[in-house]
Amino acid sequence: MVTRKEKREMEKEVNYLFELLKTQNHFFKNLNKLLKEVDDPRHQSYITYDTEVLLMMVILKNACNLKSMREMTNEFNKEECIKNLGKLLGNEDLEELPHYDTINDFLSRLNPAELERIRIDMIKKLFKKRCFDSYRINGEYWGIAIDGTGIFTFDKKHCEHCLRRVYKYTDKETGEEKTKTIYMHHVLEAKLIVGNMVLSVASEFIENESEDVKKQDCELKAFYRLTARLKDTFKKLPICLIADSLYACENVFKQCKANNWNYLFRFKEDRIKSITDEFQALKNMEEEEGKKANVVKIRESEQRGEITWVNDIDYRGFGVNVFECEVEDEKRKQKFTFITDIKITKNNAKKLMNAGRSRWRIENEGFNRQKNLRYHIEHASSQDYNAMKNHYLLTQITEIIMVLHEHGSKILRSMKKTIKEISSRLLEAFRRQTLTDEDIAQLGKPMQIRFT
Repeated sequence: MVTRKEKREMEKEVNYLFELLKTQNHFFKNLNKLLKEVDDPRHQSYITYDTEVLLMMVILKNACNLKSMREMTNEFNKEECIKNLGKLLGNEDLEELPHYDTINDFLSRLNPAELERIRIDMIKKLFKKRCFDSYRINGEYWGIAIDGTGIFTFDKKHCEHCLRRVYKYTDKETGEEKTKTIYMHHVLEAKLIVGNMVLSVASEFIENESEDVKKQDCELKAFYRLTARLKDTFKKLPICLIADSLYACENVFKQCKANNWNYLFRFKEDRIKSITDEFQALKNMEEEEGKKANVVKIRESEQRGEITWVNDIDYRGFGVNVFECEVEDEKRKQKFTFITDIKITKNNAKKLMNAGRSRWRIENEGFNRQKNLRYHIEHASSQDYNAMKNHYLLTQITEIIMVLHEHGSKILRSMKKTIKEISSRLLEAFRRQTLTDEDIAQLGKPMQIRFT
């Protein structure tokens, strides 16, 4: 246990920017090079700032929990920031930092595929390091959670790609029935779940091709585009998709089988009635006959309950397995059901339950964290749609680094700082503590990072 006095002494010695760079350099030594090598759409005659300067500015803005681009320009307008950015990028000639208008103009032209390529490189490096192998489902499958969320909402049409939703309401003054149209931008995320960490693997923007489409884009349509890219990118990766009951349907089962993937979906009673009826009938039959072969009791320190399952339920040629979980802790009782193509046994029932419930992390550690604790992804950092996409992708790149840093840094774990405190100290270090040549040399030395 670290005392308060020891924490104060540690705080004096810690350069939060240097600690972050240690994590970044350990996992992604070539990140600066990747940022420099993006296909620059600007006319080369008018370039003042290289691409790695523009992109690293946004990454640092995100890491420092600055809400707007204007705030970034104001907060980073210090000589120490210029020196630090030049030092960490190896650009000692940097004399000024770009204004947010310059960055947004660049992002409005940059092909989002360039940033997707950087994220893919980062994720592949993590797989190559094998530091997360112990988190595989059943010791074999990588759990990738799929879920969608809204990122921007407008009262007026923003662009031709907006999704539209019409609401009916009653005017309080006149009692008249009226309608209101809301314009939105949504995204579907594929996130790798490893322990308590959630890392973005791929993003698919849910968008209309034009404003006069007959049928709007939706989460399921985006799912097929997303999974096609996932398969193309990670051809041989053993994946288990984790998602809510929307995806428990024949076409998704076919997609998983074609990709040689497993699946583990939340399953609601009204999703596929024939499966529900057969599950309940077979479960009741076994209970009447006094059989308890397909039941595992949960006896853990924080919760009690049991898992009941039925394997090999036929659904249109697919053999599906269903398990029902009833758990209780001090606060509440819960009952939830999952459907999977993984054979359920006494040895893996609890592991599958925990893997299925881990989908909630994409909402809590994923979307909630990015909306309310850091990054402010619902704030449009630009009004240009292409730039908005690139800002979102840069947020996902930043989040990969920050999650690894917060869970892997021994110093941060010992001081037990909150997300907002870490960002605040990072901003302070970037503005006040200048990186030295010795710091940069230290980054090249090997180090160990262990995750709890």
